[in-house]
Amino acid sequence: MQRRELLVKAGWVAAAGALWTSMRQSAAAESTPTTVIASDALLDTICDLVIPDTDTPGAKAAGVPAFMALALQHGLAGSSRTDRQQLKELLDAAAGGVFEAQDRARQLQLLTDIDAQAYAKQGSVWPRIKTLVLMGYYTSEVGASQELQYQLVPGRYDPDLPVKAGDRGWSSDWTGQSF
Repeated sequence: MQRRELLVKAGWVAAAGALWTSMRQSAAAESTPTTVIASDALLDTICDLVIPDTDTPGAKAAGVPAFMALALQHGLAGSSRTDRQQLKELLDAAAGGVFEAQDRARQLQLLTDIDAQAYAKQGSVWPRIKTLVLMGYYTSEVGASQELQYQLVPGRYDPDLPVKAGDRGWSSDWTGQSF
């Protein structure tokens, strides 16, 4: 074998090795988990208003804001990366200023008004955001085991159970919903 042939073959091997290394690094970068927003005042506020703390922890305490940030990044339940910004603009417009700067009673009233109007018109960002809050909460450990009744293996089928005021729903009820 001539020296030139060896260099050409070695060049191909080196190029193939570099390509392989590049592909592995690219795949590793793609499989790295998406960064979750550590703290987001708007999502914290929304979660606290939709499902506040009662005798059980609310959505904020259950970690739903972090779930929502990740869900928005990945388009869960028809959401998009721009939904958070659209929500902020909607809330700020309704508040006539910065929504987060309003007192809690005013925030709740504004959100209640937006909720009442959102389902009457198409294209509102609020139904997607509210879906994420509910989905995040009721699939969290707190929502599924403290807010709802949880039974790992349910008992017999009884289609006619009596329900009393104050009874909690079952944690498996949400699975029949199409989001």
